[in-house]
Amino acid sequence: MRATLLYNPNAGRANHRQSIDAVAKALRSRDVEVFTEPTNGPGTAGQQVREIDTDLLFACGGDGTVHEAVQGLAHHPSATLGVIPLGSANALARHLKLSLDPVEAALQQLSFVSTKISLGHVSFASDAGRSERYFLSLVGAGPDGMLVRELRSTAKQQSGRSAYYVRAARLFATTRFSPFNVTASGVTQQAVSAMAVRISDLGGLFSPLTPAADLHHPQLQLTLTRSPAEVSLPAWFGLSWARLHALNPFTRTLFVDSFQCGEGTRAPVSVQADGEWLGHTPMSVTLVPDALRILLPNADAR
Repeated sequence: MRATLLYNPNAGRANHRQSIDAVAKALRSRDVEVFTEPTNGPGTAGQQVREIDTDLLFACGGDGTVHEAVQGLAHHPSATLGVIPLGSANALARHLKLSLDPVEAALQQLSFVSTKISLGHVSFASDAGRSERYFLSLVGAGPDGMLVRELRSTAKQQSGRSAYYVRAARLFATTRFSPFNVTASGVTQQAVSAMAVRISDLGGLFSPLTPAADLHHPQLQLTLTRSPAEVSLPAWFGLSWARLHALNPFTRTLFVDSFQCGEGTRAPVSVQADGEWLGHTPMSVTLVPDALRILLPNADAR
């Protein structure tokens, strides 16, 4: 078996390279042929992955590294995605119930099953014009997009998850979030937040927000939060932590094949996918069947 460890040499913890070396040593002890592949720069990983001849492609880093790897693994003829958690959030790793110890996570996945799943596809407005990306875990427009945009600074790398909490509290306390149009299943309504999530554990304070999300679901689980944001967003967090999702009058969860955000809305809204800021609305989202091979625990492989 041939495995490639993809990693960003300029990101992550101080002992990032030591962790990569330790993972490589552990996999070789299990008779896996291992190669390491540093990314060439921002936005380059997708093309690198497309050109790699490998059986397993381990994205070594956080959810951003996974997101970059997915751009090259979508419809890849042979490679399967694995995850080595070295980031601050590690949402996908948590959903897969991987150990947050890199070596243990690597060895866990040797018993996992290569499984085909759907990938999300998002089209959005960027400085370069109309752009598109694949996403694995989540996509959103509204407060989460604005928060991720603010976290593009070095504070995220220096402070880890605590940076999310401090910035989120400040953002929600000082920002007025305006509603925008969301069209799903032929119906247009207004929301201050639109988030489609495909994993059940976003980690930390965000853990209970989407307990029913599932990578295998044939549709997107879309959560819409309506105005007023200063009431509805705290209610979403509070009632989710109390496991009282059904009693929240401000949120609505839909299962849809696709949806659009921002059409006919004057002010653009920030868009993020897998914790990476992409651009602005208008945004269109669809689910692409059988687009990615990923290592899943036996119980989750279908």
